[in-house]
Amino acid sequence: MNAPNPLGSAALAALEIRERRHRRAAIAARLLASGADAISSIDWETLENAPAWLGLPEAKLATLQRQIGALQYVQEIRLWIDGPRLTAARTALGDGFLPALLAQRDLISFPAETGVKPRIDAAEKVTTHLQVAGAAVLLASMPQGALRRVVSAAMAPTAASPLAPELAQSLVARAQALAAQVAASPLSASQAGSAA
Repeated sequence: MNAPNPLGSAALAALEIRERRHRRAAIAARLLASGADAISSIDWETLENAPAWLGLPEAKLATLQRQIGALQYVQEIRLWIDGPRLTAARTALGDGFLPALLAQRDLISFPAETGVKPRIDAAEKVTTHLQVAGAAVLLASMPQGALRRVVSAAMAPTAASPLAPELAQSLVARAQALAAQVAASPLSASQAGSAA
């Protein structure tokens, strides 16, 4: 009869606590570095309940923002036929994300009242426009309150998207799920191996 290993569960609990502390510290460092005036209204409990994306390293957060932005621009991206914009999108979104995104058939079109997106008519605009659009969705996904005010100040001049919080949260989750799917695909693993 196999009894649960108490040391194993204790080690897992300790690891989870350590990871949560590390995430809270990363979020606190990001917000402190932003110089936001309202930082004094944030406590450790607020940081504990902060979205996990706030604790990502800068490069990973920027990629996530661009991936979320690509979900908003997907109808426009599907019409691109020029190599420079497509290459810029592939580079901005990470390996495999663009083809996986374009393969999605159940993505929604956004109503006009969700805001006008600037048109991406040149390759040099791809990264910036996708990232700004994604950052705006991340802000919209946060509940109203002190943390959202501080994060908004940290991400200024980007303003929250007019999307409803539930729709913004679903876009964030969709981008994260698609990125995880791409990372777990055997093709991504073989690409990573060939790059090494």
